Amino acid sequence: MANTFDNTEHEALNSLYEAILTLKNPDEMHKFFKDLCSENELCSMLHRWQILLLINEGKSYEEIIETLAPSDEAADANAKKRSSTRVSSTTISRVKACYNNPDGGYRTALSRLEENK
Repeated sequence: MANTFDNTEHEALNSLYEAILTLKNPDEMHKFFKDLCSENELCSMLHRWQILLLINEGKSYEEIIETLAPSDEAADANAKKRSSTRVSSTTISRVKACYNNPDGGYRTALSRLEENK
């Protein structure tokens, strides 16, 4: 683990990971993350995951931005507000850099999802 966290924080982070691993299905995960994260934080994670899936499909930066661009047909004001800052080239670059790391967490998750299909 990076030196970003001190020992106490590292222990707490491991405890958080252990708690996440106890959850058994997407509904439990949703409830947990809804409690743990603000709506904006959850949306940020969702958008990174959407970017990752598009990168994994071989989409270009332009295609990703076009796919995830705000829509005039957004269902409500909150959706419009969230989608207006949905994707940036900086976020795409960061996700792509992590995706390109063969030992990274994205690769592990994608590989496991593929195995479970």
